[in-house]
Amino acid sequence: MPGFPAHFARQDGSPFWFVGDTAWSLVTDNQNEKHDREAAFAYIDKRVSQGFNVFHTMCISEAGWGNSGGDAFDDLSQERINPAYWNEVDTRIRYANANGATAGLVLAWADKGRNPNSWRAFPSQEARVRYARYIAARYGAYDVYFIVAGEWNADTRRDLDLSDDQIRDQYREIGRAVCKSDPHGRLVGIHPTFVGTTREFASDDWCGFGDYQQMYPNLHGEILRSRVSTKPVVNSEYAYYLRDQDEDGVCDKQNSASLDEIRHATWDILMAGGYIITGFGSTYFGGHRHPGPFCPEDPANADFEEQIQHAIRFFGGRKWWELEPADDRMGAHTPRGKDEARTFTIRGKDRTQPSPPTVTYWALKSSESLIGYCRGLAEPLEIDLTGMDSSNARLFDPRTGEWKDLRPPGNTRYAFTPPDTQDWVVVID
Repeated sequence: MPGFPAHFARQDGSPFWFVGDTAWSLVTDNQNEKHDREAAFAYIDKRVSQGFNVFHTMCISEAGWGNSGGDAFDDLSQERINPAYWNEVDTRIRYANANGATAGLVLAWADKGRNPNSWRAFPSQEARVRYARYIAARYGAYDVYFIVAGEWNADTRRDLDLSDDQIRDQYREIGRAVCKSDPHGRLVGIHPTFVGTTREFASDDWCGFGDYQQMYPNLHGEILRSRVSTKPVVNSEYAYYLRDQDEDGVCDKQNSASLDEIRHATWDILMAGGYIITGFGSTYFGGHRHPGPFCPEDPANADFEEQIQHAIRFFGGRKWWELEPADDRMGAHTPRGKDEARTFTIRGKDRTQPSPPTVTYWALKSSESLIGYCRGLAEPLEIDLTGMDSSNARLFDPRTGEWKDLRPPGNTRYAFTPPDTQDWVVVID
């Protein structure tokens, strides 16, 4: 956005509050999961009605799925592309665009040792660059952005007879090829595994994102660290609500096991000036890695589907691009907490992962407003209003979307006592 480079705008300059949902299988089919074009269209309709305007997906499936046109390649090793597959991809991207949604296209995944369509399945770096040019040329005129690789740094953990620097240089070459082959100037980024970020690419000319994270711990702080690039920062993989990959009845995805946990994680990101791509276990991967088939109407999702809409309306109704992180404007007797450990089992192994802190408080400020978010506090929260000509204060409930008037601010400091230890948002204009 001109003048506000950490935020998004359309090419005509109109502000764009990026709020995404994960749809890795949007352009592919699986009969067992009951995922096909009709199901994808129904999913798009539902999520758009809920306020989502971005879906990111894989151009070629990490799970090896094709669609009604067949596989993406008749022979990937020989670079023989299958036009019928890509015709179906066209149809689904057009449908998303026609309904007001942008598609984030991940060209291919890194090699994690189990995906048949990884970047390493191409016969050479030259072949990878040719494929990148093809995708950019074919889809640049659509409402899309491009992600050079999913979990790019998984390659650095495999025996590829390449140094980490060589792997980075290969992906940089692919990113430059996408930009050069797309005359429409679409955004380009790259996506990491949970053991890294993409900050190292943020200064590259081809990279339009300060970060396109897969980040689970320290959600607020990691957004702030990435915003130093003065490019938009997205946490594109921080939670899949209730995802149960082992199908043992226990959620095995970080920040996803309860409504409070995923809501807290979401607001921690948004209150750092970052953007989200969230997800739901029954829809994020076309029904894959979760009990039962693909199910946009899963009643288990209804509570978070409702609460994420409160956040969408809250920020979408404000000049969010003018808000800057201002955590030093908030203070309380109880210090901010740290992430808390949660242990769960995935693929037969116990894993300990962080959950958002129980006690915390964050602030965003513009010339017109100060927004304070808190949770876990049973004591006054001191808000510094120095330099503000404040006139009113209101309380927002992120669980219900309801507003309540508070006593007006009277001076440069405002003492706000939360109604209880749940999460609350105070807005001073």
